[in-house]
Amino acid sequence: MTQRTITDAAGRAWTCTSAEGDGAEHLGRDVSISCVTPSVSEPVNVMVGWQWEGMTENGLARKVSAAAMPPKH
Repeated sequence: MTQRTITDAAGRAWTCTSAEGDGAEHLGRDVSISCVTPSVSEPVNVMVGWQWEGMTENGLARKVSAAAMPPKH
């Protein structure tokens, strides 16, 4: 399991986890990560590239924040 903590533009600290191992067996394949923060009741699931651990913090935080936003009606 791989874990990474990021902070989004709103100042929320997210802990993102990949339950798919260390990533070595997923070379070249997208990975599903689950991210949690105390202010959001449900985990946020995001598909990211297999090298997500090397993504910039801002880029990953934008993806997670966008996925956490409620759908527009």
